[in-house]
Amino acid sequence: MTANERMIEDANTAIEKYRGFEFAYRLLQGKDLDYLRKMSRAYKQAVSALQELILPAVQAECPHCQYGTCCRLYSSKLKIYIARSVGGFEFRDFLLARCDSQLPEPDLTNRAKNFCAFWENGCRLNPDCRSLLCLQYFCEPLQRRLDMNEVNRRLALVQNVVDQFSLQRLFGRE
Repeated sequence: MTANERMIEDANTAIEKYRGFEFAYRLLQGKDLDYLRKMSRAYKQAVSALQELILPAVQAECPHCQYGTCCRLYSSKLKIYIARSVGGFEFRDFLLARCDSQLPEPDLTNRAKNFCAFWENGCRLNPDCRSLLCLQYFCEPLQRRLDMNEVNRRLALVQNVVDQFSLQRLFGRE
């Protein structure tokens, strides 16, 4: 199997997984939804603090990117591979980002172009609704523009919220 065939296969599997995430989110109600809302507010607050720091550098650097884009599903030149997910989301960060927010419909035609389903001349997701995977990736030019010690401190706050978010508690198993 070629790298491109593998990427398409992974992207197709990711679409089904993403649909399952959305289905599970829509089932939440009552105290489970209240718990998710509390954790989602903490996630979005931590993500917003990180984005406040990084967005000026992203806006300055990314339109002139010489690497292609980190929003590709696969590139042998980059150290990021997002074809196994839609938008880089795993279940926990999807729920935290999705809660009380309407995410744009994923553009599934993007996979044939080797781009993230939320890419269209930049990320279509609100800055506070981005996946943990995407928040953690910084190309070399961005790293040079940013105070990576502060970035890592703020990233740790986002990671802490994700780590504290209990799926057992969410689904009433705790």
